[in-house]
Amino acid sequence: MHHLPPAPVFQQQQIPASTFPVWAFPPVLQDVTYYLQDGGKIPVELIANSVLGTVSEICQSHFDVHNAYTNMSEPPSLYIMTLADSGAGKSTISKMLRKPFDKMKAELAEAFQEKLSDYERSYAVWSPKHQALESNLRLAVKKGLCTDDAEAELQQHVDAKPVKPVIPSLVYNDVSVAALIAGLSEYPSGSLISDEASNLFEYCVKNNPAFFNKAWDGDTYEHYRHQQPTHSFKPKLTVHLMLQSPLFLSVMKKHGDKASSSGFLSRFLFTNIPSNSSFGMGYRHHHRDETALTRFHSQVSKLLTQQKEQIISGESTKKTLKLSAEAVDFWEGQRTYWTSLPQCNPNYRCIDYMLQKANTNTLRIAAMLHYFVDQEADIISLEVVKNASAIMDWYLNHALSWFYQFTSECKFQQDAHELALWIHRKFIDNNNTPFKKNEIIKYGPNKFRRSDKLEPLLDSIVAAGNFIYCKPSPHSAVYMTWHMGNGYYAPVILPPDN
Repeated sequence: MHHLPPAPVFQQQQIPASTFPVWAFPPVLQDVTYYLQDGGKIPVELIANSVLGTVSEICQSHFDVHNAYTNMSEPPSLYIMTLADSGAGKSTISKMLRKPFDKMKAELAEAFQEKLSDYERSYAVWSPKHQALESNLRLAVKKGLCTDDAEAELQQHVDAKPVKPVIPSLVYNDVSVAALIAGLSEYPSGSLISDEASNLFEYCVKNNPAFFNKAWDGDTYEHYRHQQPTHSFKPKLTVHLMLQSPLFLSVMKKHGDKASSSGFLSRFLFTNIPSNSSFGMGYRHHHRDETALTRFHSQVSKLLTQQKEQIISGESTKKTLKLSAEAVDFWEGQRTYWTSLPQCNPNYRCIDYMLQKANTNTLRIAAMLHYFVDQEADIISLEVVKNASAIMDWYLNHALSWFYQFTSECKFQQDAHELALWIHRKFIDNNNTPFKKNEIIKYGPNKFRRSDKLEPLLDSIVAAGNFIYCKPSPHSAVYMTWHMGNGYYAPVILPPDN
């Protein structure tokens, strides 16, 4: 007895098997990554994203990097997006990496408490003098006297008004975009970190991608406040958003065109973390250095101390890093390679907008990897740029794998699979006997009933070999039949009159 072939199974493009190239990190970051991975219990991709986000946050207030293509300096800030299930371990990793930030927050609060006390004492002296000078001016006006001296004295006193110190916000979690902009207008360097960011991402795409684009570019942002003067500032913002894959997919289906066309999504380093059951897959044992986290914290604390001193003093000095001449040549070659990929392989068209920003992200990654371990040298070596390029390649491959589902090629494959399933069910309902091709047009899924849509799909299904067209006689209708597994197809039995 011959049986109908099994129902066709749609083969979705798989996530690349390669793991994050931890080898491209400098030793201190390699060691802390392997330490936090804890024998494969936490996905290395998640740890690497958190490490890069932390380093970006630390470095962005210390230097800019020169872009040889635009001949302009820009911040080293990164935007990172991680798709992962709840419970993947990001909160745990974040807490371990960010202990020095918690310490700095407490130290800043203490330092600003002293500043606030000084302000309150100064204001207590300034305020009654201000009232007295206002009274003198009112009296001169009332008596019709010359007010020049009273006005000058009051203006001089107003100029000397003590400024109330405001503790800068360095980290933003559950915050509105308006509050984020207001905070960065007070102190322009900060990070936006969210573990459940689907609503935030959707809001940003729909309402205010321009601010985030300007922040990433290092452009000046004009902050318009109600009944207050416009405040111009250059934000330096690290963004690390973590979303659950189904929620992100829902946002992309609704607003994907705007997310890509606005340039917002193109700036992100994208990662899709496999499910919990896959965490240990592909794990290779590495020595777990118990001092790794301490050494990482030491370097972070060193840079945070410098930042704290700049905040308290109100003075900041910032250097500009540049690529070596040979690094520039390699980096420009990578740009040509990445931007040409969509012409060489149509699959890459789904991330064309990310490929346009890949070279800039590579430059920033290289600058951070360099500066985190060497704050003295201003020139970034070819080796560091090559390592950063390997990291960028990995991110692009992950993005390609996930965003491929939005391409016309993938949608065609999905439609062909849906139609093949309908044909399979039709054979079952028809007791495995062949049926007229015309019945697909009459009774098949509505969206496939137009011949210009149907024929390419049927051609693709027939090419797979399980089903085939059949015309028993020159004047009969065209039938659809199925492969019996012995080199033959199920025969078409025509009525006697045919």
